[in-house]
Amino acid sequence: MIKLLKSLSIHQYDCELIDIRIEETNPIQISFFQKKLLNYNEEKKIGAFIRVLSKNKWYYVATTELENLESELHNLLISAGISTIQDKTKQIVYTETHHDLLGERTDYAYRQSKEDKIAFLAAIRKEFENNNLVINPYAAWKDNVLQKYFINNQGIVYSYNKAFSGIMASYSLKENENIFDTYFLQTVRFTDEFDSYIQEFKKDFEEAKLFINAPTIKPGKYVTVLSPRATGIFAHESFGHKSEADFMIGDETMAKEWEIGKKVASDIVSIIDSGTEETNSGYCPFDDEGNPSKKTYLIKDGILAGRLHSEKTAKILKEENTSNARAISFEWEPTVRMRNTYVEKGDLPFDEMIKPIEFGYFIKTVKHGSGMSTFTIAPSRSYKIENGKLTDPVKINIATGTVFQTLFDIDGVGDTMEIMSQVFGGCGKNYQWPLDVSFGGPHIRIKSLNLS
Repeated sequence: MIKLLKSLSIHQYDCELIDIRIEETNPIQISFFQKKLLNYNEEKKIGAFIRVLSKNKWYYVATTELENLESELHNLLISAGISTIQDKTKQIVYTETHHDLLGERTDYAYRQSKEDKIAFLAAIRKEFENNNLVINPYAAWKDNVLQKYFINNQGIVYSYNKAFSGIMASYSLKENENIFDTYFLQTVRFTDEFDSYIQEFKKDFEEAKLFINAPTIKPGKYVTVLSPRATGIFAHESFGHKSEADFMIGDETMAKEWEIGKKVASDIVSIIDSGTEETNSGYCPFDDEGNPSKKTYLIKDGILAGRLHSEKTAKILKEENTSNARAISFEWEPTVRMRNTYVEKGDLPFDEMIKPIEFGYFIKTVKHGSGMSTFTIAPSRSYKIENGKLTDPVKINIATGTVFQTLFDIDGVGDTMEIMSQVFGGCGKNYQWPLDVSFGGPHIRIKSLNLS
């Protein structure tokens, strides 16, 4: 593919900017509903997105016909009023970077046979069949495999690949009139992880039974501790999206509210967005404009330290580009998006975090979250905290608050952290869904949060 891209000699056209990216994907999903094989879907896709910038205006096209890349490029140049005659005397030295993660190991989970994956799901299905409390059981395996290639007329060339597999089991537990809806999610990268995650599912399944008859809490404000998963969803939904700079273009009120250098959280809070970690699904060593990934502090020690940018937003706001221009596929233009967004760990062990709490709640798992200036999180499994210990399971419908107040109310940050990768679902914005992202952090303690 790189040879094909170089053969176009795009640097020889008299144009401000040309870039082309080729993406090859091979998603596979196998799913069971009840006792039947509900679906086996494999959809290989390969295509290219071509962009031309002329007089501050973009012209672009997506195509699956790679043999016609040159003619598609010529059509864009004509639309932009640019000569399609190449200057053969122009030379360029390419700066090339290639990351081949999938060539490093042969035991990636996605390379397992269809039969092995079905057998893996069958082990989960067996657990469902052996329990008469289960209704509407669903189990799925999914592989997300991506190979990306990029070139622009400034001499940037890159390629990278990644693959993540995952398990999802969703079901309801019913006893008398009480019903508890729940799920199990787990990313699986390598084949030697299979057995351990079956055991993790069994353990999770046993815990779920505790919540069938759990009471719903009385609405109010409580000391609340978030698990790493809940912390990550809070960081992504309530703060990450507000950090995407395209929301601020033309909005003076928001720009003032989110002024760099402003105190926005307690001193112990730092939030980061990065695409450099190979072990999570937010990994993207280059963005879709050809910029190398970097670690960006959004909040550093309670101070607003940065925001997420594309080339366009960085230029408009006169700030440094952070390499966050991303698209969900070759069919879309890049826009400002998150990668791996997380709260940086602190120094407080979990036992010490809950020790001073006379009464409060621990949110362990979350169904979903949303938010901008205000946020909501819908917990799935939660526990009481009484006299410094986790006690009874409870049901919490909604946790909500304003972003700034909650950031200031964080008074404990854990000393260990977890990052959650996305295989099922992903991030959505401006009709582009699902984008592969990841999120996480340590446990955090919030001294007052609205729960109901």
